[in-house]
Amino acid sequence: MKRYETIPHAESASPVPIRLWSRSIILASLCILLPGAIFAASSRSTSAPPPVLSSSSFADICTNGHYSKTTLKLALTYPFISLFPDTKGAKKFEGSDVIYSKGYFYAIADSLWSILSISSSMTLFSEDNSMIGDPFRDADESGYEALFLIDDIFYVVRESIQDLDEDGEYHAIVEELVISEDGTDYTVQSACKSSFGFEGDSKGFEGAVGLKNKDGELFMLGLCEGNHCKEGKKGKERGNGRVVVLHKTTSETDCSWDVIATLSLPSDASFQDYSAISVNEEGRVAVTSQEDSALWTGYLTLDEDGFFDPEIAEFKTDKMFNFPRDDECRMIYCNIEGIHWMGENQVVAVSDKMKNRGKQDFRCFDFDQSIHIFALP
Repeated sequence: MKRYETIPHAESASPVPIRLWSRSIILASLCILLPGAIFAASSRSTSAPPPVLSSSSFADICTNGHYSKTTLKLALTYPFISLFPDTKGAKKFEGSDVIYSKGYFYAIADSLWSILSISSSMTLFSEDNSMIGDPFRDADESGYEALFLIDDIFYVVRESIQDLDEDGEYHAIVEELVISEDGTDYTVQSACKSSFGFEGDSKGFEGAVGLKNKDGELFMLGLCEGNHCKEGKKGKERGNGRVVVLHKTTSETDCSWDVIATLSLPSDASFQDYSAISVNEEGRVAVTSQEDSALWTGYLTLDEDGFFDPEIAEFKTDKMFNFPRDDECRMIYCNIEGIHWMGENQVVAVSDKMKNRGKQDFRCFDFDQSIHIFALP
């Protein structure tokens, strides 16, 4: 380790100043006490740089003395593939959203057409866990990115699909799925296009929730993945998260989800991307970022009776949290794409598949394609 050899040999004719000896002792001590730091530095120089949270207020989350107050606590986690006794030939479980209802978690994956039903007991390879519907219903992957449940109907959002028959633009498609009585399959009750247009198929609605107004009318709140609902550089301009409010209209021959309003997330939710949204009955909001491995919480203004009203709806900031880091403060939950409130201080989340070809650090592998439960500090 020649970079620390600052002390001449004893036979040197030149006397060694006391200050030089002191520096040498300190440096030698660092060599003994911190070999891991030297190894880590050399490791970082040979591997792809890990994703980092660039928001200035959380840049030093591991050293600012508040890590335990700003970081979610993992309660449990399981890979999807460990939960089902029959995976119906599926090998990839690119988790994209999750909800909790009546003792079961229901998750979707953008690589599959099934609804993943998981008992809250989270028993491995249990018969209580199942994949509802054919995971390979179509030759293409589903593109399922968002899920909510209203009146026993599963609303599943396909992120952004090009309309080749009409304008050639990209729109989300909302499928309404009804589960069969035996719970093994589903029927597509309708598939309606959103009137909101996207620039391509990679940055559409990444999350969604369904809320009713006082008259019982259903509204869908679609979370755009990119800032300004855009792709490219514009989509990475932090602090410009958008939620599109849509209302379903039907005719004898067609149906669509039409834009009512577009709501801005507070600039405090300064994310590079937005990967999931959940709103509980009290209007408490959770929004995640895959790129930043973080969770923003806030509140959605409801009317005096607790119903959604697009005329007064706005988001207000509460707190920011980070998903846990490794012992070098590197991201390890790199692909969070689904979130759902389980109680006042618990959330369930799901993870997509790790990006390959060096696009993500190898540390992202352990918790990909999994379901997790976290406690808020």
